[in-house]
Amino acid sequence: MTRPPLDRRKTLLRPRTTPRPGQPCPHIDPSRKLRQATATREEFTRLVARALDTLPEEIIEKLENVAVTIEEQPSPEVLEEMGLTTPDDLFGLYRGVPRPWRSIFAPLSDFPDKIEIYYKPIIHACTRPHEIRDLVRRVVVHEVGHHFGMSDQQLRALGY
Repeated sequence: MTRPPLDRRKTLLRPRTTPRPGQPCPHIDPSRKLRQATATREEFTRLVARALDTLPEEIIEKLENVAVTIEEQPSPEVLEEMGLTTPDDLFGLYRGVPRPWRSIFAPLSDFPDKIEIYYKPIIHACTRPHEIRDLVRRVVVHEVGHHFGMSDQQLRALGY
């Protein structure tokens, strides 16, 4: 395709002084709710595994006694324990004793530390598939940070 001559192109362009119409776009219904992104449980599991795989090797080596699980949503007991009323307010939870607080003389518990990633709250919070991927990564890194003794304030300051 060839370009029209310069004087022809000028007539095709709208002058900058012409205001845009004040009407909403006819293709978008303003009363319509934002779409919710979806991911199957299997896809979500792959996203969690991928987020764990992106961690540095030094971190992964120190997660040998940590189980990462995917739960539908937080249980009522967890919500009560955390002081929350709705399950959509909690994306993940670290259960265990952070590494810096452990004693070298105390044996490891019979059960490993546990990181729970909550499927439904993350899916409900996102409107696009790439948002799910980004949020899963942030939640995984956040909970791993708790394993290493970091507080919520420290993790938020780092963007997690």
